Amino acid sequence: METFGERLRLLRIEQNISQEMLAQKLNISKSTVSMYERNERQPSFTTVINLARLFGVSTDYLLGMKPYDRGGNGVLTEASLSSEEVEYLREQLNLYRTHIRKRQR
Repeated sequence: METFGERLRLLRIEQNISQEMLAQKLNISKSTVSMYERNERQPSFTTVINLARLFGVSTDYLLGMKPYDRGGNGVLTEASLSSEEVEYLREQLNLYRTHIRKRQR
């Protein structure tokens, strides 16, 4: 069974986020992130909730209570997408907005 630290590390790497970037997003130190990933320190409830929101997973998943459901809850977050997926969606949204503006004229 994967530990909290292992799951955190996998999510961070999957999202191509460095420890330093994650630390900045959570307003904690890089060494704290590193200690979480090595299971040398446990995060607060608030941090677990923030991590779940950031990565688009449940707190149960982070805490090892259930497997990762890649189908998720139907909510897309920027953190749950790769940078290529985010860019693609932005481009598609811009095309759609241009189409709507032309249609409204």
